[in-house]
Amino acid sequence: MKRLIIAVLGIVVILAGVVVIRALPSAEQSASGTPYPLAVDVELASELMSQAIQYETISYGRDKPTSGKALRDFHAFLEDRLPRVHAELTYETVNEFSLLYHWQGSGNGAEKPVLLLGHMDVVPIIPGTADEWDHAPYAGVIDETYVWGRGAMDDKLNVIAGLQAIEMMLEAGLRPKRDIYLAFGHDEEQGGLEGAREIARLLKQRNVQAEFLIDEGGAVVEGAVPGLTVSVAAVAPAEKGIVTLELIARGKGGHSSMPPKQSSIGILSAGIVRLEENPFPRDFSHTQKFLEAIADDLPFSQRLVMKNLWLFKPLVMQQMQNERAMQAAMRTTTAATIMNAGVKANVLPISARALVNFRILPGETKESVKAKVIEILDDTRISVEYSQSGQIPMDPSPVSPLSGFGWEHLQATIRDIAAPERIIIAPRLLVAATDTRHYREISDNHYRFVWMRANSKDLGRIHGTNERIEKKSIADAVRFYHRFISQL
Repeated sequence: MKRLIIAVLGIVVILAGVVVIRALPSAEQSASGTPYPLAVDVELASELMSQAIQYETISYGRDKPTSGKALRDFHAFLEDRLPRVHAELTYETVNEFSLLYHWQGSGNGAEKPVLLLGHMDVVPIIPGTADEWDHAPYAGVIDETYVWGRGAMDDKLNVIAGLQAIEMMLEAGLRPKRDIYLAFGHDEEQGGLEGAREIARLLKQRNVQAEFLIDEGGAVVEGAVPGLTVSVAAVAPAEKGIVTLELIARGKGGHSSMPPKQSSIGILSAGIVRLEENPFPRDFSHTQKFLEAIADDLPFSQRLVMKNLWLFKPLVMQQMQNERAMQAAMRTTTAATIMNAGVKANVLPISARALVNFRILPGETKESVKAKVIEILDDTRISVEYSQSGQIPMDPSPVSPLSGFGWEHLQATIRDIAAPERIIIAPRLLVAATDTRHYREISDNHYRFVWMRANSKDLGRIHGTNERIEKKSIADAVRFYHRFISQL
């Protein structure tokens, strides 16, 4: 017994030593970049953003398309304020309202082009919240620090900063070696079916194959994790898929004075409860890559855990059990969003209908989600079909490699724009959806990131109240695109 105790203690000591040694900062801890010496007129960049916000290019939904007049006026604004871009680049409207620009590079065309995405439409403000805005949502108010208004963060920043950077390059006589395409959709907030999908089809017809593309979906996040004092450039090499299923339960109608044991509403409600009580399994791999990327900069106690996830993963997953954002990154999510039944208080409804939205984790498909839902419901009285309203079903994206030219070029650009500040670059799974989904046949390498500094409270302003962006962040976004494009 004594020998056994000694052996166990020895194992514990060795294990503790391994854990501590692994927790030491890595020699490969992210280095600072080289400051990119480009002077950007902050006031001019802010003015352009302010004016862009004033065009109410609102996507209300599939049944109420974005205002054609607002989009055409926005096109005219871009032509007026960015004259060199529109004189020297080839550009065209696609499907009336989306924009596609082509800048021919100075090389021999042997290298694949690069595609930069953005979208011109914005979501409406939440009904009844106009009085909660510090400034009118479409006024584009500029104060000492911010530009305020809907679209400042999502996603007119990509459009304005990218085009302004090219305008500055043209003025300086600069030109990239590779061809550059800029694709700006007009209905991303409605699924991109009329905009991005049509641009992608056009590029495919022209046999355009891009080396990689970048789009919205990541940002420079401050205070990403408690205890972390270094900013994190969260870049999404993948995004979840989406499918909405229509559930219809059928029961017996009739007079409410003689109800059955379970009505159609009761059948459907019980089914939704089963779905919520039986969530899809968790996959920690995407979250683990993010945590490992930031681990070196955490305080020792946290670093001890994050650099030894081979041992502490169950504990970490348990701690994240009630964190909605972390759970969304670890599983296919289930969200019952619409329910309809009945026409009169004393009449039993024959049928009850619900829409349930799922955001699909890589590794699963819309078909596997539907099959799992049918299995969980286990009730032949409830039919399950793909919803014909809203966004079309889309499988999750492939996971782009964290290596190769596109990834390395993006990393170098981020570090140089942050310099002399050191910044962490960490991959994350995007739980929302972007126009990137429509370009899978144009490139295999998709990275979702826009230079925009934000803390957790700022991120809540996207699609929310009091959307705004720092004036300095707009100028830095211009610097980002200038550095990014000029060295391609």
